[in-house]
Amino acid sequence: MVELRAGDRVPEEFVVEHDGVRCLEQRGNGACVALDPATQLCTIYETRPQTCRDFNRGEILCRRILLTTRAA
Repeated sequence: MVELRAGDRVPEEFVVEHDGVRCLEQRGNGACVALDPATQLCTIYETRPQTCRDFNRGEILCRRILLTTRAA
């Protein structure tokens, strides 16, 4: 789940609040709602949240998180 920071500009239909924190919503399979299921590309890439900009898919941290979530 991606926690939104001050200044992040994403469409409100993609936003959900968890314990008072604004976040990007996820689909039932855990995928971000901004991810196009057919192309696997971000539909809000130009205005994606800062967390998405800081986190590079496929880097060591990403792979570590994927392994952790698959083991759970």
